[in-house]
Amino acid sequence: MAPAKIEQYLAQRQAQASLHVRLYGLVDALLYERASGTRSLERSTSAIALFDGTPDASLAGAGPWLVDFENTSQAVRQSLLNLGARSEGVSWLVSAYSFEALAHELRGRLDARMPDGRTALLRFYDARLIEDIANLLSFSQRIEFFMPTFDWFAEIDGKLTRVHPHA
Repeated sequence: MAPAKIEQYLAQRQAQASLHVRLYGLVDALLYERASGTRSLERSTSAIALFDGTPDASLAGAGPWLVDFENTSQAVRQSLLNLGARSEGVSWLVSAYSFEALAHELRGRLDARMPDGRTALLRFYDARLIEDIANLLSFSQRIEFFMPTFDWFAEIDGKLTRVHPHA
């Protein structure tokens, strides 16, 4: 099987980078389960539920998950690639951060403060929404939000869109 577009991009990025960069998949677990037709993601050394350790921990199985693409099973890799080929989509993050450090950084972005002081869940982990979210951010907010990644892509219906290049 030929490598997917995102895998080809990662190989090019790794050849250019002075740091070791990794590929991570970021998904909404409900969309992942619906699209893959498989069981939910399971916590492992290659899959982290971002709601774990937050007040929304009881909803972790239905929330955002970060997957270490290189270290996950072939079945999960294929499910992520399949998700990117569908309308539900997947976000691809290229980062030099360790898996755990990136998960920690992303957890810190789950809540957004509204102008009236209330807190709202920021669904940046939904590939269908991240481009619109990015367009709402000011330049400095974009830099701060995307700081832990070199590149952030959304793949929907097989179309790979760069949401934010850090470099």
